[in-house]
Amino acid sequence: MGQKEERMSTVHGPHHPRIFLKRLFTRNSFTGNFRLFFVVIVGIMFSSSVSILDGMASTCPNAPHLETSQGGLRYGFPQHIEKNGLSFASHNVPINRADVRKRILQEINYLLLDRRSRVLLWLTRADSFRPIIVPILRNYKLPAEFIYLAAIESSFSGRALSSAGAFGYWQFIKSTAQQGPVGCNEYDWKMNITNWKDERADLINSTHSASRYLAWMNRVKKVTLSEKDERDGFNDWLLTAAAYNAGPSRVTQRMISFGASSYWDVPLPKETEQYVPRWIALGIISNNREFYGVQVPPRGTASFDTLDKVVLAKDLPFAAMARLLGTTPRVVWELNTRIPSDKAIFPARFGRSPISHTIHVPKGTGKKFIAQLAAQGYTKKK
Repeated sequence: MGQKEERMSTVHGPHHPRIFLKRLFTRNSFTGNFRLFFVVIVGIMFSSSVSILDGMASTCPNAPHLETSQGGLRYGFPQHIEKNGLSFASHNVPINRADVRKRILQEINYLLLDRRSRVLLWLTRADSFRPIIVPILRNYKLPAEFIYLAAIESSFSGRALSSAGAFGYWQFIKSTAQQGPVGCNEYDWKMNITNWKDERADLINSTHSASRYLAWMNRVKKVTLSEKDERDGFNDWLLTAAAYNAGPSRVTQRMISFGASSYWDVPLPKETEQYVPRWIALGIISNNREFYGVQVPPRGTASFDTLDKVVLAKDLPFAAMARLLGTTPRVVWELNTRIPSDKAIFPARFGRSPISHTIHVPKGTGKKFIAQLAAQGYTKKK
């Protein structure tokens, strides 16, 4: 017995895996060794977690982390905003107010922690569409930050459709898109919606309409807060953005009920309470990508030629356009998404009346395409 134990200790010592496991699961030592086993497993898991977290942190080394930000939120404001304040859409946003600060930081953290992939998509598309959208906004004297409203509304998708029936890049509901203002042609935002096209899905048309609608609410629409306080428009881009989401009448009614004139002091529906801070948060993230560790994949800027007032002699299918342009029908449709994909054609007539079309084609192909249409009999030769 003694010699056997001595042999075991020299050939298969007490730390040999076979002996260790045997002793680990013997009846007398199971409880104590189970504790040791549990500690070892927890140690391995903790070590792995630290390694994973360290790896995640290394991908965005300049971003603030839990131990360095305030209020238990991972992401705070960049130092230059803390020092100089926050200006957004021609407003000095009062981030020194605890409630305002909290609402914006909560949205920054929500976007970066819960919706980071969506933010990357939004910023990629914003960079691509910026040369088209921002000049239109500026034409109506709107702040360039309104480009981020389209991101929140539709993710820059021309075919986006909400559960409430809002559609297109700027999410107009059909009734609003078709009515327009009374006696105010300068701000007429009406769009054509027929069984073969919907201008809410056209980037240029819908951006013009959204800009006019926003400008009208901000400068023209009568806002009556009391018998002695009637003004032309909200004259406040944050209230205007809130009205774009909730409707101008609802925002006005809440302003009256609470005797408030600032967006931050008007209790609004939950969605609208989040809408404006999220808009601001996205703008802050976009302008401080390195700080927040956001690396936006490069993408070419959207560009195309626009042919106006094209009157066709016969129907023009997307497949025929693709052959003339040397591309695919899908590319043709993606440039002309106001035409439903189940139509895939520019009709020559609506009933008996000829139609004047606006057609988008790949950049640099416009002049040649016009000549090709005439040569193929799609338009009359001049």
